[in-house]
Amino acid sequence: MSTASSLPLKVQIALLAGAIAVAGALATSTLPGAVYALRDVLFDASLSEAARAQLRAAEAQFGSCGPSYDRLRNQFGFDAWRLNYHVVVGVLGFSVALLMALLAWWAAARVALPIEALARAARRVAAGERVAATPPPPASGAEVVALHADFARMTAALKSADDDLRLRSAALAHDIRTPLTIMKGRLIGLREGVFAADVGFVDGLLQQVAFIDHLVSEVNALSDARAARASAAVAVDWSALTRQVLDALAPEFQAAGMAVQTDMDAAVVVQADTLRLNRALMNVLRNALRYAPGAPLHLSLRRQGPEAVLRCEDGGPGWPHGDPMALAEPFARGEGSRSAETGGNGLGLSIVQAVALAYGGRLLLERGASGGAVVELRLPLAAAAAPQA
Repeated sequence: MSTASSLPLKVQIALLAGAIAVAGALATSTLPGAVYALRDVLFDASLSEAARAQLRAAEAQFGSCGPSYDRLRNQFGFDAWRLNYHVVVGVLGFSVALLMALLAWWAAARVALPIEALARAARRVAAGERVAATPPPPASGAEVVALHADFARMTAALKSADDDLRLRSAALAHDIRTPLTIMKGRLIGLREGVFAADVGFVDGLLQQVAFIDHLVSEVNALSDARAARASAAVAVDWSALTRQVLDALAPEFQAAGMAVQTDMDAAVVVQADTLRLNRALMNVLRNALRYAPGAPLHLSLRRQGPEAVLRCEDGGPGWPHGDPMALAEPFARGEGSRSAETGGNGLGLSIVQAVALAYGGRLLLERGASGGAVVELRLPLAAAAAPQA
């Protein structure tokens, strides 16, 4: 009853049903004759050798259906062996139907077994567990195999999302706890008379409040970027937007002692959202300001085939050891401490990556030839459209 796992489930069910129907029909049509043949064999075996010889001679002379042969059999007690045809057919029909029903139940159980396993696993996942379903047997249908593979990917994605959520929650709680602890300590000191409620004291509290507000803003920005959809994008002149961002950050670059060299094509138009793309550019450049002050910065924006490529390379100390792309994960930081002064909040590059993915692009973090950090943001070029800056 097993079929190849490549066969679709509906084909397996149809084949099983057809095979059971054919087997039932053959059994119903052939078994009555077999019963009567067995009856004749048993009757013949019950006779003496002389009686059997007489019957064979009568059958050879008159035929098995002749009245003379039939009278001779009756003389030997054949009436006791007679069977009602309708009773025989009825009993055999009921027995065959019961057997075919049991066979159908067994076949259906084999077909349904992997589906029931998936249903049990789905109930466990719904209850909060993140366990993979039992692999389907080799005779499972193609749909069941595909469903199991999709379910396994879904379970893995849910487990990854759960782990990610726990990590982010812990990191967010850690970052918020620090300024809250500082504020609590200062307010207790104020109550005990250790501190005076002067301008410097209030400014210190406001600084901690500003950090919490900035952290919440970054988390909201990450959620907003992940919720973005390419279908809602508009044509944006990326080169014009980049120049605007550079002009806005010019005082910060000057204060950091960073010489910015640009190399940009004109009118590089991509499909995106202006505000989100502006936020991504700000994060890329502020990342360089934070980690490479005093170093030169080279920024290029070029068309490369169907893509627009923004490349930002600084002359700073570069990425830490390990895979730089790990720094695009939420709350990942390039230094060991959790200091907001040196490590930021670990959301800047994750926002950039979310924006890139939302509009069909990607973020690449690499090490430059001189050892500095390279941030490359790629977005698909837009079709001919009126650019909006």
